[in-house]
Amino acid sequence: MYEVGTHELMVFVVLGFALGVFTSFYLTRLMEVLHMWRMFRDVLTHLLLMCVTIMEDVAFLKEVKRKQMVDAKFTPAQITSFEEFDEHSLTNWKESVILSLVTKAPRAFKTMMPFTTWPEAVGFLNKELKAATVVREEEK
Repeated sequence: MYEVGTHELMVFVVLGFALGVFTSFYLTRLMEVLHMWRMFRDVLTHLLLMCVTIMEDVAFLKEVKRKQMVDAKFTPAQITSFEEFDEHSLTNWKESVILSLVTKAPRAFKTMMPFTTWPEAVGFLNKELKAATVVREEEK
């Protein structure tokens, strides 16, 4: 039989302690990165959700504006002209919002944004909201 002496036991204790510190340090860093990734995805999802809500409000205002133009006896050509201008402005706004999100994000987070256009951003938002709904249902 092999007996473990005080010297060998001390070596194992020191190695175990060093391995524990090393493992603790890197596991903490890994958890910080994962937490930051999840938090960034949540913030990005909420930003896109606010933009979509703004779009819903704008759609309502477009209908109010159309009703007001009809009540003011604008010609159909004038109404169409205003609607085309509004649609063009709205499209520019949507694309500029997405472009700003993508270009102004810190370099480390740019890879976490899998979209470059409004339709891709809405698809990302739908996917994230669906995943969040599934998680909430599993928690019940």
